[in-house]
Amino acid sequence: MASTILATVHCGSGNNEGTPGGTGGGTSTSTTTGTDGTGGTGGTGDTGGDGGAGGAECTTADKAIRLGKLVNPEDGSVINQAIVVIHDDRISYVGADETQIPCGASIIDWSAFTGLPGLVDAHVHFSYQTDQEPGTLPWARTTWLHNNNPYKLVDLARGAAVATLKTGVTTAIDKGARDYVINTLRAEIAAGELNGPRIFTAYGGISNYKFPSSVPAEELTGWVHLQKLRGADLVKVWADRCSDQTLDCVPTFTFDELKLLVDTSHQEGLPIAIHAYHGDTAKLAILAGPDSVEHPEGIDAVDCGTMIDKGTIYVPTIDHNRYYNDNLAFFGYAPELEAQFDEYIQENLATATQAHQLGVQMAMGSDAVFTGFGQNTHELTWLVQAGMTPLEALRAATLHGAQSMGLQDEIGRVAVGYYADIIAVEGDPLTDVNVVINNVREVMMGGRVADF
Repeated sequence: MASTILATVHCGSGNNEGTPGGTGGGTSTSTTTGTDGTGGTGGTGDTGGDGGAGGAECTTADKAIRLGKLVNPEDGSVINQAIVVIHDDRISYVGADETQIPCGASIIDWSAFTGLPGLVDAHVHFSYQTDQEPGTLPWARTTWLHNNNPYKLVDLARGAAVATLKTGVTTAIDKGARDYVINTLRAEIAAGELNGPRIFTAYGGISNYKFPSSVPAEELTGWVHLQKLRGADLVKVWADRCSDQTLDCVPTFTFDELKLLVDTSHQEGLPIAIHAYHGDTAKLAILAGPDSVEHPEGIDAVDCGTMIDKGTIYVPTIDHNRYYNDNLAFFGYAPELEAQFDEYIQENLATATQAHQLGVQMAMGSDAVFTGFGQNTHELTWLVQAGMTPLEALRAATLHGAQSMGLQDEIGRVAVGYYADIIAVEGDPLTDVNVVINNVREVMMGGRVADF
């Protein structure tokens, strides 16, 4: 990352940056550099306040970022020579008015770059880690670490959190995690002890462990209630069971069961995401009305219309199958699976293309596992291949990811009242999505600049 230049705005002798004067009815706006600070007295009344007569210092913990440009992903508008003021972990001003910089604020100089909202990765799994012990395979190794060396598993997850933040992802939605792993990461990130994204989690999620038998309604609702009591931010449901050796999937819940899970989650105030790889499962999931549906290919125009009507976000996760295909030996997959992965990727891409053409809102989700962290934003290349402009892909990586969690008033924008999640990129993200993927130069999450 490029070095950040910090300075402080001082209200010294005759340089009162618009600090209020006294009670005599005037407000000092002078920037005169005269010998005794004539701008420091307030109107005709008493001596001015902070930065008043004769060069008094003022202090604040607020920060101000200077950016060459700031892009709004909602409409593509750009503020040149932008200023963003941060109070605690929130944004208090966005614009280009220098006088809005609080007296004594620390200045972060990113004026060589273009600012964007921190990105949202709508689908990750921080608990899936391997130390790559020779002779082991990732899926078996992560279970071994869980049972034998959980401290090592947590440490590997810490590295994944750092790698994720480096990509500009300041919010990650973990859709299936071990609680001791994710709770540790969240606590350390919140305390400023670890560089990582803001994490929302579904903990272990819900699957039909009795499959092919059905699950009683009382047990289904109980699983949702348990997620609520554990402190989950959302509910994750695995609606089909898939083989990583054949890529075949079978549904594991009926429509009525999925609808009960969706309704119960919403009654508990929790968003719900449903994993459904293939079209037959996805149709059931979409009809149930979740907040997001993960992965599917093979959905049709009717399904797309239902998603639009119900406000369901589509998280296609196309790139994660590219990741598996690029690492067949690492996962111990047979070489002949390469052709099947290629076929699935093309089906997934075709589905995303149709969904985009019909107006379905999509979110960027990497489904990052193991060594895939640090590649979180590669999904953007597939979204552009699906027909999105760079601006539309940027929306998928910000606004729509936030919307899938009901967080559209908290994250995904650089706006007053939002979390101070801001990244600086080199280049024009409105003309080339690779700028977002490859040229992240600075990252702020919750008002803290990451030091990598």
